[in-house]
Amino acid sequence: MTLKLFNALTREKEDFKPVEEGKVSFYSCGQTIYDDLHIGNARAYAAWDTLTRYLRWKGLKVRHVQNITDVGHLTDDGDQGEDKVEKRAKEMGLEPMELVEDQIQRYFEDTEALNIQRQDIVPRATGHINEMIHYIDKIVENGYGYEVDGNVYFDVEAFAEDYPYGEMANKDLEQLKEEAQARVEHDEDKRNQFDFALWINADEGHLMKWESPWSVGYPGWHLECSVMSQKYLGDEFDIHAGGKDHIFPHHPNERAQAFAATGEGQARYWLHNEFITISGEKMSKSKGNFYTVRELLEEGFSGNAVRLYLISSHYRSETDFSIEGLEKAEKELKKLRKAYKISDGEGLEEKAEETERLFEEYMDDDLNTAKAKQALLELAGEVNSHGEASEEVGETLEQLSQVLGVDLSSSVNDSEKEMADMLTDLRDEARERKDYEASDFIRDRLEELGFEVEDSEDGSLWY
Repeated sequence: MTLKLFNALTREKEDFKPVEEGKVSFYSCGQTIYDDLHIGNARAYAAWDTLTRYLRWKGLKVRHVQNITDVGHLTDDGDQGEDKVEKRAKEMGLEPMELVEDQIQRYFEDTEALNIQRQDIVPRATGHINEMIHYIDKIVENGYGYEVDGNVYFDVEAFAEDYPYGEMANKDLEQLKEEAQARVEHDEDKRNQFDFALWINADEGHLMKWESPWSVGYPGWHLECSVMSQKYLGDEFDIHAGGKDHIFPHHPNERAQAFAATGEGQARYWLHNEFITISGEKMSKSKGNFYTVRELLEEGFSGNAVRLYLISSHYRSETDFSIEGLEKAEKELKKLRKAYKISDGEGLEEKAEETERLFEEYMDDDLNTAKAKQALLELAGEVNSHGEASEEVGETLEQLSQVLGVDLSSSVNDSEKEMADMLTDLRDEARERKDYEASDFIRDRLEELGFEVEDSEDGSLWY
């Protein structure tokens, strides 16, 4: 089977063919690290983690790089406003890097809770300032950048004479000129208002700044991903992924910088996830209409259920968030875990083989996790109705769930398992002697401890 991915450059599903056979080079845009991870960003990271898991399941060797933005992402469009990290740090009375270190730790705690595997390389923007300065030098030397009063700008009009610029967003220069005039505050230093900053001359009060040939300043936001993706994956690599809002201007600007500096446009395939909305509006920190992953976990939802919820719709489909959807995911997780737990008998091998075939067919169709998850739930339903299945069926459920980033194994330790087994045995003895008061008491105590108890022909089962 051939994996097809929707490429934003061509706006078509294309057969995926890596630059190097058997290997995949993959860069995804990561977190601007100034606040806790919200469920909208988590959807993107879960999607790209699922893609990485699936590629590896298909036998490909993947190098996945995802950046951390700890400088240069401004609050306003058009290279204006405050640095988001610096602004948040001031509000909290912290040094910017003090905030960054704390938020990085919290970010990895949250992603680990959602079974998002840490990427092979997680570079930080502040660790690559020297490379960015060298990159800007090459852009200016090649005729695509200019300096004004310590600021360095990318010359979009000069670049567009030699390379394509707006094709990802399906925009021409005239459209970009009109939009820039309406979208951003006028900057008299720019030759054209759609030009964008490569280096910004820092004012006296700006905390995060570095020496450069042009001024003491800091890099433009778009620069870091061009530099770090090509540093770790080469001038041309396979996949670049990010949110729908990156279709313009972030990814076209990244790609333009890469062409201007190296002659290569970074990735062959550009992928973008749709937004999670709240009552039809995009979830965002600026609007305040968002749920953090940490809040949902503290409210009692399991990380596995949140992950199952995140992959329950196609990554390119807009999803309206709801607590009811999370509650449904918890029930689906229990269904899968029950089927996995009782798959130690006989039967349903052919159904498992058919499920694996369908799973791969759906995932090959631009990573259709919604249909792939449904195929697993149908297999789990048959196992639960049958009352048992072979170990091979259990292995199929476990392996395919892991591709989706969902762990079906028990999270309890050996002593907790021993306790639950002992109590369910006592409950079965109480039921045999028709002491239903004792049976209910034991069930209630188990549920208070976080176990769900279900009766079967073979006695009490716990989850």
